[in-house]
Amino acid sequence: MSANWLGYPQVMLAAWCPLATVGAWHLLRRLTLRLPPRERFTLAVAAALTPLLAVAVPYLPHSPLREALPWRAPIAWGISNGITDADPAHVLSALGSQLILAASVVPLVSLAVSFAAGALRVARTARTVAMLAPRQCGGIWIVDDDAGSPRSLASTVGLVRPRIILAAAVAESAEAPAIIRHERAHARAHHPLWIFLATCALRSWWWIPGRKAILGEMRLAAELRADQEARETYGAAAVARALCAQIEAGSRAAGHGLAPAGGGIAFLDPGVELTHRARALADPPRTLSAWQAWSVRAVIVAAVGAAAILL
Repeated sequence: MSANWLGYPQVMLAAWCPLATVGAWHLLRRLTLRLPPRERFTLAVAAALTPLLAVAVPYLPHSPLREALPWRAPIAWGISNGITDADPAHVLSALGSQLILAASVVPLVSLAVSFAAGALRVARTARTVAMLAPRQCGGIWIVDDDAGSPRSLASTVGLVRPRIILAAAVAESAEAPAIIRHERAHARAHHPLWIFLATCALRSWWWIPGRKAILGEMRLAAELRADQEARETYGAAAVARALCAQIEAGSRAAGHGLAPAGGGIAFLDPGVELTHRARALADPPRTLSAWQAWSVRAVIVAAVGAAAILL
């Protein structure tokens, strides 16, 4: 058995593509921190979904590009190259053949299990929201104080049609306008849907190191973007007051099944994220001109396409 199996399509998809994608994201980390939250979020989503998109690249055995590459081009579902010169009596050959088999099967099984687990969590979140019996008030859903939810509840739930869920105490507070503006930014950008897809995709590549940092960056960028939109409307001071008033909302909402990865975006994830959000409010907002923003997005789309096709 030769080392050519390292360039087999299933090995490219199971190892080299996610490794290259995650590694490139970490190498560009310092540069991306200078971008506005919208572009940081877009880049994190792209890095998370690139290996998933690569799996869907169709198998084109007669493509000139396939022969031009020093490795075998990507494949689609169920098509893989196997080791034909494996000697069962040779330990390394037998091990290599088993690794090739695992590289063909494990990614597909991991994807199926990960998305199934994500769907169950979304269903559990929807059931929890239904048990709270929220009442609609305009575009906001209000949970009464006697429904058993935390009095500081403020969250955006739902994938296709996001809904803003507020506790009655939050809706009646002085910080309500800034909180609602923050949650509407989540809903308008469909942050729950993108975080759900990225979470399921990254969880599928559980053998790739450094992938969890991408998800953390995505959630932070989503919060920073929502804070920035609320800041543009009501000012940094109002958002800071709302942030302080909602410090415990994230952890309490997670305890009631409204965690961000499960189909909802809490106003605050506890931990170091609070420090980053407070620091962002103290600094001038980071913005790009229209042509700069579209240029960054075009580069991201081109990079994702190249990685998905070539790796």
